[in-house]
Amino acid sequence: MKIFDAIVVGKGLIGSAAAKYLAEAGLNIAVIGADEPKDVNTATVFASHYDQGRVQRIVGRDAVWTQLNIESTNVYPSLQSQTGITFHYPVGCLYVTLHENDSYLQNLGSQAQQFGFPYQLYHSGEEIGKAYPGFVFPPNARANFEAAPSGHINPRKLIEAQLAVCRQYGSAVISDTVVQVTRVNSTMQVVTQGGQTYQAKQVLLAPGAFANFMQLTHRKLALQLKSETVLLAKVSEAEAERLAQLPSLLYEMETPDLEEIYLVRPILYPDGNWYLKMGSNLTADQRFNTLGQVQGWFRQGNSDNNLAVQKAALDILMPGLQVQEYFTKRCIITYTQHKKQYIGQVDDGVYMATGGNGYSAMCSDAVGRLAAHNLIHAGLPDPYDADDFRLVWAD
Repeated sequence: MKIFDAIVVGKGLIGSAAAKYLAEAGLNIAVIGADEPKDVNTATVFASHYDQGRVQRIVGRDAVWTQLNIESTNVYPSLQSQTGITFHYPVGCLYVTLHENDSYLQNLGSQAQQFGFPYQLYHSGEEIGKAYPGFVFPPNARANFEAAPSGHINPRKLIEAQLAVCRQYGSAVISDTVVQVTRVNSTMQVVTQGGQTYQAKQVLLAPGAFANFMQLTHRKLALQLKSETVLLAKVSEAEAERLAQLPSLLYEMETPDLEEIYLVRPILYPDGNWYLKMGSNLTADQRFNTLGQVQGWFRQGNSDNNLAVQKAALDILMPGLQVQEYFTKRCIITYTQHKKQYIGQVDDGVYMATGGNGYSAMCSDAVGRLAAHNLIHAGLPDPYDADDFRLVWAD
């Protein structure tokens, strides 16, 4: 049996990026993960990257997130050029808050000085509305606008580009679900749901929300899994064109039922229609502790029960939006204990990279690079501190 230098378990945003960097480093690798399911009722695992639009920004909650965002966006032009796959749309990103002492805006100046990026502040809802007439905000709103490379990315196409590079280096890209990882003598043995067995010197686990549900490790990570409902507002091509210059939005809006809106302008989806995407945290969000609960959410979850609340918020935010039809989609967020990704060594020959915390799509390339570096060098590159990404176990 062929023995790979490394096998990456999971080919989502982080796994595909890590696989690319391992392949570029000269390792003979395989990346194994499930494709987007054609039938949710027969799928075993799911992900939140089954989508066309995710917000891309630069300024993160702290310097670590900002560094990850900068490194990722710096790679986008060459990755698109190398593969011919377009996934990045630098239309800018608008952050809006109603909180008087908003910590994000308070930290903006110091981060701008540290990383040397420009920003544009707005001090009232009226100012913001004049600059971005597609939106309506209360008078006490304040905002920051980030120009390109902020905007949005297509996660499906980003994964496609990462895996295209893997294939250029001769890596094996395998569509299957890994159900067990064990050590057999001096090698790691990876068993899939499809009944195949693969061997490697090392394994990198990038299983997303499913880290604790398969036989991948001997211990469970401290993870919190939460449902996420996305509202898709179908619009005409003319309406999409009218809003083509709309920046992505992160809005610290709060109501009794909803908070923290994120929004992407109308973009073209695989079904040939144009949809504006809006997501938010909801008081009705569910927490999951078992594989069956997660599968139940993706298969027959009651996301449409959240439609009225999200539609009402969108109507307030964009009262002029001409919508033909509304739909909801079901996603999941994986939170770590320290609210940064888990990147570290699990056991001899086994490494982990998981825990998106709701912000990892926009920096997944850099997270994958850190995970690959950790597998090769048993540590993280400067300027990162391994303690920021330490694994935290549930027991």
